[in-house]
Amino acid sequence: MKTFESKTLDIAASQSRIYTYLADFRNFGELMPSEITNWKADATTCSFTIQNMADLNMGYGDSIPQEKIIMKSQGKNPFDYDLNILIQNENEDLSEVKIVFNADLNPMLAMMASTPLKNFINMLVEKLKEIMEG
Repeated sequence: MKTFESKTLDIAASQSRIYTYLADFRNFGELMPSEITNWKADATTCSFTIQNMADLNMGYGDSIPQEKIIMKSQGKNPFDYDLNILIQNENEDLSEVKIVFNADLNPMLAMMASTPLKNFINMLVEKLKEIMEG
């Protein structure tokens, strides 16, 4: 299993507000960068294409309310993975957020996908900050 971690960002929003926003996949459409196409979501599942890379499908796993959102590969995917969003409460109006992506990649795919996946999770956390503070 290969692990990719986003940068950790302080976001001027409560832990509860961030968790509530992220607990519904329909909100993730706002976070997706332009390299994401074919976005489809309902409250608990989503599917999308990372341009020139892969079609991914995922659903919510066992999350820890307010602290951790766990998403897991679901259905047909080129590899098994999970995406975890860690939300640490700093104070009433400030939270620290980091995204961790774990993927079961063979060495060749890991080499090819490392940079795009790292960029993808960094873009997600940056966009989340922009939306929460906007």
